[in-house]
Amino acid sequence: MREEARRIADRLEATLRIPDVEPRGIAVISHPLPTHGGTMRNPLVAGIARAVAAEGLYALRFNFRGVGESAGRWTGGIAEVADLDTAIAEARSIAPGLPLALAGFSFGAVTTLRWIAGGGRADAVALAGVPLRSVAFQPEALPAVPDGTFIVAAELDQFGTAAELRAAYPRARIVEVTGVDHFFGDKRNEAVALIAAQLVKDLAGYNQTSL
Repeated sequence: MREEARRIADRLEATLRIPDVEPRGIAVISHPLPTHGGTMRNPLVAGIARAVAAEGLYALRFNFRGVGESAGRWTGGIAEVADLDTAIAEARSIAPGLPLALAGFSFGAVTTLRWIAGGGRADAVALAGVPLRSVAFQPEALPAVPDGTFIVAAELDQFGTAAELRAAYPRARIVEVTGVDHFFGDKRNEAVALIAAQLVKDLAGYNQTSL
């Protein structure tokens, strides 16, 4: 597979990973909190991109406004939803007619949920590290989590453990990675594999029903 740099709407820095086979979908992957070092080059985000591309999906990562070479300023998660919407529009132009998958880690997961709450629709969604608490350890104001949402959660996540997420969202599909905190540590590859496998599985079902 190969990767190429892109600039979305002449303002968002991005990179597109292109599979070696005929693409059967496209994934847009959102990064963690910019104020604490989150970028599209976060290892978990980059790992998801590699993993889904290896399974035949385009993988589009991008930097939210004010991050890296992206124009604009951080707005605390408000206008960043529009950044995701712009990236999704780019994805649809790259892969017209192909199914859309969304993944996000931490702040990227919250932004994905906000986009869905605003009426956005995707064919597959898989999230990691959905935070119930902010970096100041105050309750996080989260948008609704749709029934059946697939979430990979760390057993010891300081911002919301797997057990806490199950209690808060009993209708979500929560898979626990044991023995690690929010950043998944030496089990990052396990989290990546879970996210990628779920996206591929859900899009495979989409492709079959679309034939």
